Amino acid sequence: MAVTTWNVGDAINYVEIVSQAFAVADGGGVKNIFNVYHFRRTSVVPVLTKAAVEAIFQTSIMTPVLAAVNEDYTQTQVTIRWFEDATDPPVAFTETGIGLRTGERLPDFNAAVIQLKTLARGKGGRGSKHYGPITEGDTTGDALNAATITRFTAIGNAIVNGFTDTNGNVWVPGLKAAERADFPAHYTSNPTTTVWTDITSMKLNKTLGTMKRRKVATLVA
Repeated sequence: MAVTTWNVGDAINYVEIVSQAFAVADGGGVKNIFNVYHFRRTSVVPVLTKAAVEAIFQTSIMTPVLAAVNEDYTQTQVTIRWFEDATDPPVAFTETGIGLRTGERLPDFNAAVIQLKTLARGKGGRGSKHYGPITEGDTTGDALNAATITRFTAIGNAIVNGFTDTNGNVWVPGLKAAERADFPAHYTSNPTTTVWTDITSMKLNKTLGTMKRRKVATLVA
């Protein structure tokens, strides 16, 4: 676990990337889908641009995501923010990716769950990503089938492997600790303090998970 303090004028080490999308519910309604990622660069020497980070993120991470989710998934944008700087605004980049898996899908709150692990022990050393909608034909009962396991494993591996942008920045995935009263993490005003642990491995849950906040509002007949 690394603890770093950042003040105005210091070089940027970390980025927060948010992929935003929506899923159209069968029968009506739309549900927004957000996936948040954090990466650190291994050197502060190369030039740093948000456009370069967004482009390689879309290629490296979102390509396997779109290959695994149902066609009802439509990506709308990716936002990039240097979260070490409390005053840095997120910059939005428009995207129009569509899920490539066709056919009827499971309810929107069903998700494939990728566990992200670090070398730190305890709850603070673990994270996860939830992906959906899931095509009904990609499951057997409550479990992902073999081909679907391969597709979602590719997402997990892409996250663990990180990426290198066109400016030469090598980006490593990790877990950004939450800000709380009994912990040094602080992100809301400068100077900030980042508490960070690199992600080193992943595991895919073969059984489906749920995300209740992705459930569309009840429709009344």
